[in-house]
Amino acid sequence: MALNKLLRQKRLTANWTQEQLAAQLFVSTKTISNWETGKTFPDIESLISLCQLYHLSLDQLLIKGTDIVDDYKKNEILAAVAKKRKQQFGGPILSSTILFLLCVGNSLFPTVIPSQLRLGIGVQGVLLLVILCDVVATYYFDKQIKALKQQLD
Repeated sequence: MALNKLLRQKRLTANWTQEQLAAQLFVSTKTISNWETGKTFPDIESLISLCQLYHLSLDQLLIKGTDIVDDYKKNEILAAVAKKRKQQFGGPILSSTILFLLCVGNSLFPTVIPSQLRLGIGVQGVLLLVILCDVVATYYFDKQIKALKQQLD
C-alpha cells in the first residue's frame, strides 16, 4: 500500500479529521492533505510523530520491498530533478534573455544607447552564437530529465 493511502487509512481509523491530526503534528491541514494525496511526503520528524500517534514502528511504516519505500525514493529523486532543473535552466534562460535584449536593444534603439555602449556587428554575432549554445544546452538538459523520469516510471 502506498504511504499516502496508509496515512489516510490510519487517520480515518483513528476517527480524526485532517484538522485534528494537523494540530497534533503542528503542521497545516494543507500539509496533511498533500501527504494523503501523494503530492508530498512527510519529513523524518513527521514520520516519527505519525508512528507514535498511530502506534507503529518506522519499520512497520516503511517496510523494505514495499511500494512505500519505492514511492518515497521516487519522490526524493523527482524533487532532486526539479531542483536540478531550476539550476540548469536558470543560467541558460537568464543569460539568453539578457543577451537577446542587448542585441535587440542595440539594433532597434541605437539612439537610446550611448555610443560607448553600442555593440559592433561582430560582438552581436558572438552574442547570438552564445544564445544558440544556451538553447542547445536547455534542450539537452530537458532530454536528460525526461529520460530520468521515464526510468522512474
